[in-house]
This record gives sequence, C-alpha cells and structure tokens, in this order.
Amino acid sequence: MRVLHVLDAACARPTDYGRRAQSLLTALRAQGVQTVHVSAPSEGIADHPDAWPHHAWHLYRTPAPRAPRWLPAVCKDAAHMAVLALRLRSVAQLTRPDLIHVHAPSVHASAAWPVARLGRVPLVVEADRRAVEGRGGVPFSRFACARADALAAASLEMRAALRAGGMRPRRIAIVPPAADVPVAPCAPAKPRATLDAPLLAYAGEIDAGAGIDLLLGAVCDLRRRHRTLRLLIAGGGTGAEALEERITVAGLRGHVRVTGRLTGRRAADVLSRADVAVFPALAEAGALAPSRHLLNAMALGCAIVASDTACHRELLVHGHSGMLFAAGNRKALADVLAQLLDAAWRLRALGEAAAQRAATAHHWTAAAAGYRRLYESVLADARRRY
Repeated sequence: MRVLHVLDAACARPTDYGRRAQSLLTALRAQGVQTVHVSAPSEGIADHPDAWPHHAWHLYRTPAPRAPRWLPAVCKDAAHMAVLALRLRSVAQLTRPDLIHVHAPSVHASAAWPVARLGRVPLVVEADRRAVEGRGGVPFSRFACARADALAAASLEMRAALRAGGMRPRRIAIVPPAADVPVAPCAPAKPRATLDAPLLAYAGEIDAGAGIDLLLGAVCDLRRRHRTLRLLIAGGGTGAEALEERITVAGLRGHVRVTGRLTGRRAADVLSRADVAVFPALAEAGALAPSRHLLNAMALGCAIVASDTACHRELLVHGHSGMLFAAGNRKALADVLAQLLDAAWRLRALGEAAAQRAATAHHWTAAAAGYRRLYESVLADARRRY
C-alpha cells in the first residue's frame, strides 16, 4: 500500500507539527505502509531551519507562487491551492499512490480532491475545526472535505459536529490522537517535603475559553487553607499580558508564574514536575479535539483535574484516571483540588491509571494502526466501486 501524504509546510521545520507528522509517518512505515510526502507552499521557508530527515525520506516541496502584494488574501490562498494541486498531480503521476491522505490543515483538501477525482484515487482527510466551520480562506475546501472518501476525526465530539454541520462524506472514522511524549513508567511517590508546597500546572493556550480566570479564582480560595500552594501556567497568546495584570489584581503575585509559549515537549516537562495538572476549559469554548497537553499529562502519569467537557469525558474516567468537575464552576474546581491536596496518596494512583490509558490507546503505534485500518477499508470500497 502506497499513500501520498499532503502535509503543511511546517512539517519540515522544528515545530510540534513537524515532530508529530514525522512520528506518525515512522509508525506507518513500521507497519508496512509506503509513504510519499508532499509539502504545501509557504512564504519564506528558506528563513527557517530544515528539520526534515532527508537521509531517510524524500520530501516533494511545493514552491510558493509569486503574487503581487496588493492581491487579496482569498486570491493568494487560491493561487497557493492551484500550485499545490499541480504539484500533487505531477507527484501522483510519478509515484502512482493507492490513496491520498491530507493531514491538517484540512484546507489542503481543496487541492487534493481534484487530483484524486481525476486519477480515481481514494481521498482521506484529517478533519479539524476548519472542516467543521468552513474556515481557512478557500471556500472550495469544505466542498472537498464533504466529498472525500473518508474523514478522520480525533473525537466523537468532532464527528458529531461534522455531521451537525452538514458534512456527509462516505465515512467519518475516529482515530484517537497520540501523545507527543512516550508513556512514562510508574512514577515514584513524591517526598512529603514536596507535597507540603503543592504545585499546580496548566499547559495550553491562554484565551477566553481556557478557563484561566476560573483557575485563578480557585487558587485564591484554596490558599486560605494551603498557604504554600503555587501555580505554573505554561502557555502564551494574545491574553498573556492581560493575565499578568489579573494575577496582580488577585494578589497572587509570587504564587503564580507564567512561562510564556512553550513547545509541546517543554510544556510536558512543566507538567511532569507538578503535583496536579489542571485543564479547566470552559464548555462554551466548544473544543472538538482533546488538548495535546492533556494527552502528554496522561502519558507522563500526572494526576489530572479537568472540566467535564465532552472531549475530557472521552479520555478520563472520573475518580479513576482523573478528576472531573462541572465546567465553568469555580467552587466545583476548588472542591476537587482540595480533595486531592488533602488526600495526597490518591495522586499516584490517578497518574498510573491515566498513563495506562495513554499506553493503551494514545500512542503513535495505535494512531498508525487506526489510519492503516481506515486506508484498508477505503481501498476495499474503492475496488468495489471501480
């Protein structure tokens, strides 16, 4: 089986996207899937260091089209997709793939669908929020996603959102995402001296839907009983500067620290040093896929407290592999954290159960096996049609 993978230009840079894409490709190759790789066009790619393993795999790059600066953004996006479509057609004629797999962002499906249609090659698209909301700058992308042979969704919530949004491809398969870090063995119990000054940690974006204000409020409530409680926020974004002001207003200066934006692996190092990893996402944020940082926390064996959003309920079993609280409820969050801080012996058991769950379903071998099964079923359907 030979699969043509359509990747974003970030795959060749030292980014989280690039590392995740290469991890999946490595696992697919280990399971006998031949892979061909095409990257989308990108402006200024020469200004970034190259992290693609050219000694092992070839990458067909797509040169960026030369467009005048005054051209509207929609026209530039359309030009990029046209150039990518031509590149895909030439690579497909050269390599003759059995299937085309479009990785996130799903907007690249607008370039892959005509090539797949003309060549009678099945098309699999990795769905993301752009596919659900029809965003991305190219109106044709939603049309292409809806007519793909299969969409790969990261969660039941995303599949439900796709169907509710009118997306009716032949198949929507659930392929659970993988953690960026390997599953850790059973972590040793932390010394009592550490637990006397407990550390909470959050990793992710700092935005309105992350629930950071809720977490700060819960820390204020908890510090009445736990004076040495600390919070470390590993994240960045447009709301980072305003967050520093809110920390000062809340009187938490010196007890809460914001590291700024970190890569996935560096944020995982922060989570592994915490007593409790907290993910207080709000229900109205409408998360369709689980946070990569939450998956990393599970793989590292962290004791996790998370809001009871649909994505979190898919990953965690309350009281077994994590503690869930009513999303948006400050008192519920404070109560759950107080329970764990007063019964520190529960932390290790929660972390071990979370790591076991990650070792079962959220690693790259399992993700590759899910895609391989999807490829096989799509190819079987295509043989019956053609």
